[in-house]
Amino acid sequence: MKADWKNFLIDHGAEFAGDSLISFGNPERERRIPPQGAILCDLAHFGLISVSGEDATTFLQGQLTNDINQVSDTQSQLSAYCTPKGRALATFFITKRQGIYYLSVARDLLEPILKRLRMYVMRSKVALEDASASLVHFGFAAPDGDKRLQEILGKAPAQAYETLQINSLTIMRQPAPIPRFKILGELDEARKLWERLNVNAACVGRSSWEYFNVMSGVPMVTQASSEAWVPQMLNMHLINGVSFTKGCFPGQEIVARLKYLGKSKRQMYRIGIPHCVNVPAIGTNLASDADAEAGTILNATLNPDGYVEALAVMKIAEATKPLHLGEYKVNVLELPYALETE
Repeated sequence: MKADWKNFLIDHGAEFAGDSLISFGNPERERRIPPQGAILCDLAHFGLISVSGEDATTFLQGQLTNDINQVSDTQSQLSAYCTPKGRALATFFITKRQGIYYLSVARDLLEPILKRLRMYVMRSKVALEDASASLVHFGFAAPDGDKRLQEILGKAPAQAYETLQINSLTIMRQPAPIPRFKILGELDEARKLWERLNVNAACVGRSSWEYFNVMSGVPMVTQASSEAWVPQMLNMHLINGVSFTKGCFPGQEIVARLKYLGKSKRQMYRIGIPHCVNVPAIGTNLASDADAEAGTILNATLNPDGYVEALAVMKIAEATKPLHLGEYKVNVLELPYALETE
């Protein structure tokens, strides 16, 4: 995180633990704002990997699950990086600006993923760097968020993953039930945009941003869940995170075999846990009456009512049965896309 950007956020009331923004002084109030209200959220809990050089496209095409040729100045992408056994090491939002690819990844995975990718550069003309401090990275969401950006910038991305380049700003629309945007940019312009959006928005901690990912069924792999699941178990094939026509990538045979010759016994569900106010750790098991390991927590946060909502990888056969987390009943909630049946 840029020191000047951190100081700017502190001037707006941000409270930090190291470089991790905790809240803007009132986490209970901040949690209740979305989705009805407008929010601004620093995204320093994501790291940024820059990939540049004349072989950058070819290099990424051979490493990631999605077709990097579809990424452009006007189109971003969701993708994953797998082991040779097809397990997802990380998930990424990929954005291109000024000829450079930026991979947005869970902060605790940045160093190991960067190290692993560099192992495969060999003679390729490609440079991979930690770009987390080179650009400001923040989020904006509001029921009228597209209109607000149009008023300020003259235009706004209309569909999920549509991307606009406006001066030094890159603006990517993200999946959500209301208009939601990731913004990358140079310090001065990013600061000016934050200030103008802040007139009608509340500054919040990361929990509110993570709530939108849960609502939208977008999985974020972190260090605690790295190598746990194949992409299909994370619904990546249902949300355009895997290309089955692009050619080889690590784990491609396993991922393709599951599509064409078999069927996953697990997939990701959105769940609610009424009355539970303690966010369960990644990897916590959900149980049915017949199976003590019916599912596993992937991402979890508190919803505006103060109760836990989460994305969980579950056995499809157990998902229709009564579920619980300790003393708490677990409800399966709707996702904005269709799931597979057993």
